[in-house]
Amino acid sequence: MSGSDYLENLGFSRNEAKVYTTLLKHKQLNGYEIAKLSGVSRSLVYEVINRLVGKGILLRLEGEPNYYKPLDYDKLIKRMKQESENNINRAEDYLKSLTGEEESRDFVMNLVGFDKFIKKAMALIDRATREISLSVWSNELELLQDALTRAMERGVKVYLFTFEEVNPKGAVLFSYRISDAEKLFPYRRMTLVVDGEQCLTGENNGDRSIFIYTRNHAVVSLATDEIVLNIFWYKYMEKQGLLRKKNSSEDFLQIIETLAEELGINEDMTKNLMVYEFQRRKYYESEGH
Repeated sequence: MSGSDYLENLGFSRNEAKVYTTLLKHKQLNGYEIAKLSGVSRSLVYEVINRLVGKGILLRLEGEPNYYKPLDYDKLIKRMKQESENNINRAEDYLKSLTGEEESRDFVMNLVGFDKFIKKAMALIDRATREISLSVWSNELELLQDALTRAMERGVKVYLFTFEEVNPKGAVLFSYRISDAEKLFPYRRMTLVVDGEQCLTGENNGDRSIFIYTRNHAVVSLATDEIVLNIFWYKYMEKQGLLRKKNSSEDFLQIIETLAEELGINEDMTKNLMVYEFQRRKYYESEGH
C-alpha cells in the first residue's frame, strides 16, 4: 500500500493526496510548481487545490502568483480523528433512532465496572450540545478532562461540583477544596447530567462499580436537583464566610454541625444536612475522638 492509499482510505481523492503530500515535502509552492512536482495535470491541479483550500487543508497566500501552504499533519490528524469520532456518535444516534430505542425514555441501563462508566461518560460528553453538570472526584475528572475540553471548545457550558481541590480548565467550578475529602466518604459517587436530558450516576468501586444510565425525566431531574442543592449549600457557606481557601475534613464537619445547630436541623427533620451524620461518626471513630 502506498502512502497516498492511506490518505485515500481517510477520504482524500488520489489527486488530493498527491497535492497535500507534495506540499508537506516542499512547505510552500505555487500552482505550477505543485502540478510539476505532484504529477497532477495543470488542467486539474487548481480544482484540487481549491477543494483542499475549502476544506481548510491548504492555506492560500495571495499574490502574483498565489502560493499555498499545507495544514500541519498533526493538526490534520487530530481534526480527522475528532470528525471521525463525531460521525460515529451521530451514526450511533441515528441507528438507535431507527430501532426506537430513543422513544423509550424510561429505561434504566446498568453499567458494571468503572471502565465502562468512563467510556459511557466520555461518549455522553462528546454528544453534549448545550450544558454539562458534573459532580465528580479529582481522579475521575482527570480522565474526563479531554472530553470536557472538547465540549467547551464546541461552546458547551460545563458546571463542576466537587469536594476536593481541583484545577479544571474553562469550567464553572464549585469546590469545597477539602484536602482530605476521602476521609468523609466511604464511596466515590459521581453524577453526570447532559443537556438536561440524560443522566449517568453511580459509585466507583473498581470492577464492582455499578452505574446507571437513563433518560427518564424524573431520575434526570433528581440528579440535577442534587447537584444544584450541593451548589446551593456551597454558595451559602461561602457567603457566610465559613469556607477557607483550603479546608480539612474536620473543618468541613464542624461547618456542617454549626449550620445544623443554627438552622435547627435534627434527625426528625430534613436529611439535607444530616446525610453527613454517617461520615461524621466514621471520621471521629477513625480519629479516636
